Amino acid sequence: MKIMKRADFIFAVGFDGSRAVVDKRSRAKYAALDTRSLADRGLFPAALRSAVFEGSDENARYVLEKYSEVSSVQYTEAASLAKVFGIQPPSEDISGIRAV
Repeated sequence: MKIMKRADFIFAVGFDGSRAVVDKRSRAKYAALDTRSLADRGLFPAALRSAVFEGSDENARYVLEKYSEVSSVQYTEAASLAKVFGIQPPSEDISGIRAV
């Protein structure tokens, strides 16, 4: 099975069985942005998903730092923030995309 494309993964808002449900407006507007640009714009879940997708601990720390600047809750690890946002690595079990 295919692993999701980056743009679909970072803008996934949920799942319907083996299909990812993707925010098509956000994907269309922000998919070209890199991880740091997403974080700079305050799109923290998408930015952290991007860092997870690319496997970059450095970018995940950047997202955590930017999030900490604006949040009253301070996390010390990006993994903790990933739990808050419900982010897991891309799954090979996803067989389709549903853009809404």
